[in-house]
Amino acid sequence: MSQFVYEKTYGASPGEGMVYDLEALINSYNGEQSVGCVKIGREHGRIAIAAFSLLMRRLHEGHRQSGELVVVDASSGMDKYDCRVSLISTHSVAGGLPFGC
Repeated sequence: MSQFVYEKTYGASPGEGMVYDLEALINSYNGEQSVGCVKIGREHGRIAIAAFSLLMRRLHEGHRQSGELVVVDASSGMDKYDCRVSLISTHSVAGGLPFGC
């Protein structure tokens, strides 16, 4: 019974059910934003998710220096599902600006 309540509240546990719930959540979020802010793909049995916020979108469109240099911070740790999060940044006079993740 508790597993049923958990999955109803938080979604499926790791595996294909979790991926299906995640794809549904991504499609819902992209529909709300009226632009594809999050993409999900599979390659060699691995799942990759690329996401950017509305601020990051404005940087893509209007920050000229973002086409010159990007930095990938791959020093992130892993969680219990072996997931990694890498932040992509670009430079500016004010310092690093988030460009994607």
